[in-house]
Order: sequence, then C-alpha cells, then structure tokens
Amino acid sequence: MTDGFFDTHARLTSQRSATASPAPGGAPLTVTQLTKQIEKAIKSGVPASLSVRGEVSNYRPRKGGSGHLYFTMKDAAACIDCVMWADAAAALKFTLTDGLEVLASGRVGIYADRGKYQLYVNSLSPMGKGALELAFQQLRARLEKEGLFSPERKKPLPVYPLRICLVTSRGTAAIQDMFKVLNRYPWLRLFVYDVPVQGGSAAPKIAAAIAHLNHEHESIGGIDAILLARGGGSPEDLWAFNEEIVARAVAESEIPIVTGIGHEIDVSIADLVADHHAHTPTEAAQTVVAQWRSADDELGITQTRLRRAMRQMIQDARQRLTAIERHELFRRPMDMVNQLRQRLDDRERALALGISKSLAKRRSELTQLESRLTQRHPRHTIALYSARVATIEQRLSKAMIDDRKRRTVRLDALQAHLNAVGPEQVLLRGYTITTTRKNGVPMRSAADAKLGQTLVTRFADGEVESIVADPKKPTLF
Repeated sequence: MTDGFFDTHARLTSQRSATASPAPGGAPLTVTQLTKQIEKAIKSGVPASLSVRGEVSNYRPRKGGSGHLYFTMKDAAACIDCVMWADAAAALKFTLTDGLEVLASGRVGIYADRGKYQLYVNSLSPMGKGALELAFQQLRARLEKEGLFSPERKKPLPVYPLRICLVTSRGTAAIQDMFKVLNRYPWLRLFVYDVPVQGGSAAPKIAAAIAHLNHEHESIGGIDAILLARGGGSPEDLWAFNEEIVARAVAESEIPIVTGIGHEIDVSIADLVADHHAHTPTEAAQTVVAQWRSADDELGITQTRLRRAMRQMIQDARQRLTAIERHELFRRPMDMVNQLRQRLDDRERALALGISKSLAKRRSELTQLESRLTQRHPRHTIALYSARVATIEQRLSKAMIDDRKRRTVRLDALQAHLNAVGPEQVLLRGYTITTTRKNGVPMRSAADAKLGQTLVTRFADGEVESIVADPKKPTLF
C-alpha cells in the first residue's frame, strides 16, 4: 500500500527543509496561491484514490434537501474531516452512526474557503460485517422497538379464504409453485398483482401494490388474503423485501398478508412484519389453504354428527308422540270435559261469593263515609266556632273590666299624689302665687316687675290685683 497522507506530509516537509530557502527579497504569496501550492503538493504526494480505515464521529445527518453527509474519521492519534456527496450517500444501505468503524474510499482535497484538507468519500463499508447485514440489523432493531414485530398487532388468517391475491412477478418460478398448490381448489378466485421483486424500483412498487389493494379491493369484490412471495436468491436479490417502505406497507395493510420469500434460511424484514411468515412460496400457498385441505374430512365429520343428531331428534319425537298417544286425555276425553265443567261451576260459585263479599264491604265503607260526612257538615262547624266566639267574648269582657279597674286604681293614686304635691296645698300653707295679669306669667323675682304693671296675687281662698308703683322700693320681706 502507498504511504498515507501524514507520512507523505512528513516526507515533503523534510525535503523542503533540506532545500535552500527562497531569497528574502522574493515576492510574497497570496493566500490563494499558497493554497494552490499546498493542494498541488497533496495531489503529487497522495494517491488520487485511496482507502482509509477509522471510526466515525461528529456525524451530521443530511441537512435540508442537499442529501450530503458530513462527518469525521479518527483513530487513536489523528482525525480527518470527510464529505460524502448526495449521489454517493443515496447508495448507502446502512445508517451512519458515531462510533461505527468503516472503510472509506475516496480522495483527499483542499477546501479553500476554510483552508483545510478533507477526505471526499465515494463509498463506505462497515468493518467486520457487510453493508447489507448492518442495514438489516439497524432497521430490524428500529422496527422492533416500534412494535411492528409484536404478535399482538398481527391479524389472524381467514379460515376458508375464497379470494386470494398473489403479489409477485409473473415471470418467476415462485408464481408457478403457488399455482400448483392453489389450482387444486377450483372454487378459489385468484388474482395476480404483477410487480418487480428485485432491483432498485422493486420496493416502492411492492409497497404501492399493497396500498392499492387495501384501498381498491372492494371494487373487485374484496380480497381475503395477500400472498407476498418470490423465489430464492442472493441477499442483494432479496433486498427489496428488507426496505422500510415495504415493511411499513405490510404493517399498515388491513388485509392479512402471508409472506413466502426465498428459501428456508432466508428471513427478511417483510417476513417479520407479516401476519404469517412462510419459508417458501409453496409453503405460503399451503398455509393459506391449510383449512381447505382438511375441509373434506371436516365435512365428513360434520355430516356424521348431523346424522347422529337427526336420528336422536327423531327418536325423541317418537317417544314424545307415544307418550301423548297413551295419555289419559286421548283414552277418555269426556273425563276431561266433565272436569272442566265442574271447575267452571266452582269458579261460578266462587265468583258469586266474591261479588257478595265485595258488595257488603262497599256498603260498610259507604256507611262509614256517610257518618264522617255528617260529622263534617257545615252546621256542626258553625256551632263549634260559635261556642269558641262566645268563650273568647267572655274572656275579652272580663279582661276589659279587669283592665279598667287597674287603670282606675292607678288614676286615683296619681290624683292623690298630684293633690299632695300640687299648688293648692302650697297655698293652704300660707304661700301665694303672683302672676302678670296680661299673660299669667309667674313672677319669680322682684326685678321682673315693671312700673305700672298689673299683678295678680293668688291666695288659697281668692285673688288680689295690685299695680307696681316703684320696683326700687324695698320689698315687704
């Protein structure tokens, strides 16, 4: 193998150091010129195509619609940036992840805008296992985590399917193998949906066929089951059945799907998602018609059981008919008539007695009702209320008399008190009351008297008028 980039870089550096340095007065280089010289040195010292082994890190998934991949490859001592253009990335069968050891093929170039060298990768392959095997395991783990392989979500196959659709290629031996099995049952309605079963366009067309059958199967009378099959081949030939688009179409199908892909040792993602996995196309066809193979035996067993049940039913009916024939009713029919006559007489007597009792009870109830109505006649109510009014009248009269007596006693007491504290008693003791003649206002002070004013002095036995002559003269007392 040729020298690696770092070995070549060291060798070129030692060569340049051995040669004479350029003259101090030489013209300086531009950045672009320097970059071109470095790129020329790399191209002359590194092979145009090389393979590099390392561990993936700093992987950035495809951004927007470009589809380009950007990542770093590293080992224990160094790393290099890598670019994989969209056309090369589209051919990858596995998902790139950090920590994955890969073998990259491409060329080393200079990215002038950032002034760095990087590896332009044309192809990638995982170390230790094939790309297809790694892609298979990655998709299987992801779909299993989503629950697409869970038995709980798988649909049961119809017991006796009548309308079966084969999704496969017309030009393969697989369809002939299935026809050999299915043509034994001429009452089956078989449909063939022709699709490619290998190549880059196979997976989208298989998925589209399954989706189309689920949406349009009612237009052809319905489909009971789908057989998705193809014969054996290399992993590359069978890869269409490992594509995610096919797995999701199988999982979303409302019609039960049986797969028979490859040989016994081949297991695809579609097999794991399908409602039933058969190892070969022939086994897939046999699985779908498994109950039809034993239908003749089942029919014979059912016929035997039906005959036995019919014989038992006829025997039971004969026994019941014999018992009815021997019944006393058919031997002496008049006895039954006489019994019915006697029963009718008993019912008549019981009915008459019941009517008499009912009438007597109703009469008693009517009498009691009449008594209650009499007691509740308005004149009784009036008499009762009249008695109540008389009682209330007596109580009211007595209360008024008692109240008048209490008020009279109280009034006498007040009168005696007033007489005791009234002015007449004061006058009897020798006091007088002097008031003005004009308005009768009592004179409380000598200063209130005015010259010429007429005063009235009241005694216990009369009144005396006087005229104020000189209010400044001394008073008598």
